[in-house]
Formats: sequence, C-alpha cells, structure tokens
Amino acid sequence: MSDEPPHMCEGMARALADLDVPVLYFDRFREYSIRVEDGGSASLTIDYCPFCGTELPSSLRLQWFDRLDQLGLEPESSALPLDLRTGAWWRRPPEPIGR
Repeated sequence: MSDEPPHMCEGMARALADLDVPVLYFDRFREYSIRVEDGGSASLTIDYCPFCGTELPSSLRLQWFDRLDQLGLEPESSALPLDLRTGAWWRRPPEPIGR
C-alpha cells in the first residue's frame, strides 16, 4: 500500500518536495492545501491542482473527525490507533466499531 498522495503530477511532486513552495498534503485527511504565509499554521484547502488543473480528491477531514467521535477519542489522544495517525484508515475498508 503506497503512502503517496492520490494526485501526483510532475508539478505537484516538485512542489511537495520543496519546503519553500507553500503547497501541502495532509495524508491523514487526504487533503491538499496552500499554506497561508502569515507566520501561523493556517492553510487553505484546494480543490484543483494548481499545476495541471486536475480536480483533486475530496478532503476526508470531516470523516476522520466522525471516526474519532465513533471511537470516543480526541484528536491528540495517545490512544489514537496508528491507522488514524496516517492515511491508512481511508486506504483500506473500515473495521466495525467495537471489534
């Protein structure tokens, strides 16, 4: 199973490899964004690749938080399962709760 982002055109690959380019990918949420250069940690989610124009996969941020709610966990919990710390949770079918 690959941890590579689902969309990786040549421009995106170069941008994600270059820390000076404000394009970000959050595997946990399957989310692409542009960093806001204001000294903080804010970013704006993008729906299309800024390099080739391809529509990007939709963010799974809300589903991730829904999954945490189902498990009764907080985002920074030390009990957070390993697959929820990465994109593994959305790359494979979900396991039933309580098993």
